[in-house]
Amino acid sequence: MSQNGNQPLEEQQRTRNFNPNEHLMQLKSRDGSKDYLPVQWRLVWFREKFPHGTIETELVHLDLDRDTEEEVTVWENGKPKKVIKHAKGAAVFKATVKDGMGGIATGIGSETAASFSDWIEKSETKSIGRALAALGFGTQFAGEEFNESHRIVDSPVDRSVPTSDPTTSSTYSPNSQPVANDTDDDANASEQQITSIRKLCTHLKKSVPDNVTSIKYLAARKLIAQLTNEYKASRQNSSAS
Repeated sequence: MSQNGNQPLEEQQRTRNFNPNEHLMQLKSRDGSKDYLPVQWRLVWFREKFPHGTIETELVHLDLDRDTEEEVTVWENGKPKKVIKHAKGAAVFKATVKDGMGGIATGIGSETAASFSDWIEKSETKSIGRALAALGFGTQFAGEEFNESHRIVDSPVDRSVPTSDPTTSSTYSPNSQPVANDTDDDANASEQQITSIRKLCTHLKKSVPDNVTSIKYLAARKLIAQLTNEYKASRQNSSAS
């Protein structure tokens, strides 16, 4: 019996190399079924190969008042029916993946409230998935993710788990929202950031900081992340009550 055969199953799973083919899912399209590797498994693959790599995400645009619409399927009298769903909210995330060996890739993900109830989380996941694919993790299994004619959005994931260009929409185009340059510590907050801070504070019924117009870019970035987490928590509490 081989030495590997004497290892406990849990240890064997830790020591063997990650095989993406074991975690593929089939997506149906007009051209037939295609393989797709969910973002959570791209993360597992990345963490195994580069345990010291980093994944950072940034909310670069959040509009809680934007009217969005999406064609969705609902069931009526036991039959599927296409309807147009309307909701307020749109978000754009930027993810930066570094493998710790000099490799780096970024990805942008956008979502709207009309498309998903957890649209903020899904836009973040989309950006992570696209950055990982750009770095080579799942590129061959991303397929339709880079095809704007087909929508793919994974469930929100924990990027610490060792475990498209943005999708276009007739109601939201993130291409019109430039991403601020975060390489300069002394750069002032962008108009996007200031607007997001104000809207988040309004929805959270909090006072807008007095220095909001003079706040620095990195400070605004941290504040938006904090306020966004509070906003997501408030939505979850509202749904649970």
